[in-house]
Amino acid sequence: MALQVGSWVQTIGQGWLVKVDLGGTATDLAAVALLRGAFLVLLSPFGGYLAGRYERRNQLMIYTSGSAIIAAALAVLVWSGHIEIWMVYCFAAAAGIVEALAGPIRNLLVFDTAGADEMTNAVALNALGGNAMRVVGPAIGGALIGFVGTQGTFTVQAVCLAFAVLLTSRLGLSVPEETPEREGIFSSVASGLRYVVRDRRMAVIVGMAVLPSVLVYPYVTFLPVFATDVLHADEKAYGYLAAAVGLGSLLGGAIVAASSNRLRVGQPMIWACFLYAATVGAFTLTRHLWLAVAILAIAGIFHSIYSAFNASLMQMKARPEYRSRVVALQTMTWGMTPFAGLLMGRMIDVWSAPPVVGGWMVIAAVLTLLVAFGSKELRRV
Repeated sequence: MALQVGSWVQTIGQGWLVKVDLGGTATDLAAVALLRGAFLVLLSPFGGYLAGRYERRNQLMIYTSGSAIIAAALAVLVWSGHIEIWMVYCFAAAAGIVEALAGPIRNLLVFDTAGADEMTNAVALNALGGNAMRVVGPAIGGALIGFVGTQGTFTVQAVCLAFAVLLTSRLGLSVPEETPEREGIFSSVASGLRYVVRDRRMAVIVGMAVLPSVLVYPYVTFLPVFATDVLHADEKAYGYLAAAVGLGSLLGGAIVAASSNRLRVGQPMIWACFLYAATVGAFTLTRHLWLAVAILAIAGIFHSIYSAFNASLMQMKARPEYRSRVVALQTMTWGMTPFAGLLMGRMIDVWSAPPVVGGWMVIAAVLTLLVAFGSKELRRV
């Protein structure tokens, strides 16, 4: 919870810092996201290697402390008036590096704590807390900007991260399951990728993580465009749309967490992904604010169900000696979204948001159907 609050407060504060305090452009905002995403893509496999080789709790404490230092440094620079746009780029890159190393560990600690039997419910409960903070975090960030300025958001983020370090220290030591063989880091990363490619079941599971990251998730970046240019509303409408996604995800996580673990979650995952893309596609067709809010809330439900099943399958079905490297690929997929968003944004500039986002959703839905009917592997897991 502390980590999620800090993350969302930082997101709001950083966007306001770039766009308003520093007079940046939409390109500057995209560049900050791209820098962070690039390091997630490049370094997450190495984060998985380290997570599989060395004790995880202490690693996570080090990485979270690094994130707290980054937030504190931003707060000091903003407060002193010495912050410049190039510094924000550097901090975004540093944050991407830390997240690439910490992300696989956070996911693996869920498995270490809950075990395979309770993995699906544990992932859902973990997502439940994240989605709750997705609703209240932006509101806290906005209020902080109004009361204490942008530096206040980074100060609160640093405090939340320091608290997260304290909570992490209370966890038991997490000893990796993987054999400490004398394999170099690059060889280890390469062997993990080869395992995923050769194991058709894992290849499909990882592919189902990539598909929404590239084709569906980028639409969230352009909710302000839908609020102003499509729905002809104001900034409050943007807040309603963003909150609707979070509320729906919260409900979806509760549904998964409250249900008993299923023996097979492959097909429910695929159909939840299909309905997620289809519902976002329906959102692009509406021109009424409250109908759009309702549709996005439903989309959030399907997204939360899909992501919980996908995350649990990645860890439950991976061979123990490759689990950390497979989970690192999940973190890696998060970094792909800003790159796809750049292309989507360029297309929106040319053809407008509804047909572009709607077209991407059609492609995502069709590809998901192909997996649903063409993959025997997912029907068996």
